[in-house]
Amino acid sequence: MNVTSEFPSCFPRASRYRENTADLEIRESSPIFGRFSYQERHLQCLWANPRLRPKKLKTTESEVVQIEHPGDWNLEAGPDFLNATLLIGKEKRRITADLEIHIHANGWNQHGHANDHRFRNVRFHVVYFQGIEIPGLIQIPLQKIISTDSCFSFDNIDITAYPYSIPSGFFPLKTMDPDKKTQWLECAGEERLRLKAERLAHAMQTKEPEQILWEELLSALGYKNNKAPFRKLATLLPLEQLRSKATTTNEAYTLLLGLSGLLPPRIDPKWSPSSKQFIRTLWDFWWKQPEELKEDTLNKSDWNLSGLRPANHPVRRLMAAAYYAFSIIELIQNNDSLTVSTPNHWTTHISWRKECKPTALVGRARANAIITNILIPFQAATGSTKLNLEKLPPEPSNSIIRQTAYTLFGPDHTSKVYKSALARQGLIQIFHDYLITHRLHDLK
Repeated sequence: MNVTSEFPSCFPRASRYRENTADLEIRESSPIFGRFSYQERHLQCLWANPRLRPKKLKTTESEVVQIEHPGDWNLEAGPDFLNATLLIGKEKRRITADLEIHIHANGWNQHGHANDHRFRNVRFHVVYFQGIEIPGLIQIPLQKIISTDSCFSFDNIDITAYPYSIPSGFFPLKTMDPDKKTQWLECAGEERLRLKAERLAHAMQTKEPEQILWEELLSALGYKNNKAPFRKLATLLPLEQLRSKATTTNEAYTLLLGLSGLLPPRIDPKWSPSSKQFIRTLWDFWWKQPEELKEDTLNKSDWNLSGLRPANHPVRRLMAAAYYAFSIIELIQNNDSLTVSTPNHWTTHISWRKECKPTALVGRARANAIITNILIPFQAATGSTKLNLEKLPPEPSNSIIRQTAYTLFGPDHTSKVYKSALARQGLIQIFHDYLITHRLHDLK
């Protein structure tokens, strides 16, 4: 399968989004530095979250770093984190100071921090790529240690869930012509899809395209709260290995459910008769699997199950994953199959106990999101130039879309401006480029 990282024919208007704002300072990390296709915001989230932050950090001098306090996330101008306390080296030298994060080490000089009084208390320089040492700063590189964790992915970081501030009472594009609003939003939407395609193409340099698509699809089935464990399943049980061990969707489902840690250990008397029979067939196949496969089984605590609607529970979504495993490329040609309405146990059950009328395993809204956010970028990354972007199915509006539209256009704007799927993608891109990085006043 051909892989490419240039997509001018796929997303011809993407460059116009950047060109129209070329004279604006969008964010510190707006360029795609090297081969890191994310934002400094992702690194900030990783540093702030102890569950994401690597445990065995070291300085560029190979001194061990222990975190007593990662610092207070600074939402104003100045260093990224204030008053961080780290223990450095074998002696565990306790140092309390401010902390700055960059993708590349030379970002410190590029952004003029050395001459900015707000950065005078910075001692810690967290970078993704190890690079030039800055006198007086302790550099802590992340790339090497992160690359050793095959289950980690920056795509699992929901950067919108972390601290951010939205300016109020300032609507920079309120008076823009409605048609121009839509055109600019759609240019931004193409840029968002182009960036997704670039990330996929980069990942395909080290993994097979089908495996990349497998990981992306499972992550999408995890929705917001369970993206990480779903993606981890895709790496624990790669597509090629799954197909070698399973010949039917039920067998594939058994392997996924077993490794998820959500395979019930015993039958509940309150289950429906068909559920009791179904679980016996799953056990019969799971017990035959080698112990080395079962060693990597996830824990139930790895899943966020509180408040989930029964229809969105991972035990149902994993059946959709099992179907995807045997038709992963066909999904691109036949998007209707994403909903998985083929009769199976979970199309007639909402839980182990309760039956329901025939129901697709994946809702139309989620299927539309997969088409736009995964399949279209995947097609571009694998060389396709025939993308019908004008007919993309629009995703339902969400808080980010509504909030960004309100902030840009004011409270009395019409939603017709962002009716199309591309325009909605554009609002999400603008949210990440401007609102979340406090650069809204640069939009003029």
